[in-house]
Amino acid sequence: MSVTRFSLLLLVGLALSCNAVGTPVPVAASPTPTPSPTASPIPSPIPSAVVSANGAITLKAPTVNAKLTSPVTISGDASVFEATVLWRISDTSGRVLAEGFTTASQGAPGRGDFSVTASYTVLRETVAFVEVYSLSPKDGKIDEAVRIPVTLR
Repeated sequence: MSVTRFSLLLLVGLALSCNAVGTPVPVAASPTPTPSPTASPIPSPIPSAVVSANGAITLKAPTVNAKLTSPVTISGDASVFEATVLWRISDTSGRVLAEGFTTASQGAPGRGDFSVTASYTVLRETVAFVEVYSLSPKDGKIDEAVRIPVTLR
């Protein structure tokens, strides 16, 4: 008998003597390959409406960081006193470029749609804000507001 065959028989005998009779020797399973993650494209963010702190005003257009040209449509829905929605376009220094008011299709406690076309003039591309707000009937201060950054052209 060769040395290699003898060594093999010795190892088998040793393995059997260490285990109880009839107990199988555990065999390590080969690892199952896991599929590698595939890169999925990141979806573009869908512009969404912006809602005031208490939910009374929703600004649907324009959207945050929109690049605008005059005239621009400001629209959304609101539940405000006497359906009065005020709007303003101002630059980053606070200079008002256009302002006014519109009326929603319903006043509080109902909720109505509003839309207004606003015109402005800028000499060059300008970072600005579109604001839509309501005033408190109690003290005339701003009650609810939405303010978004835009770029005017």
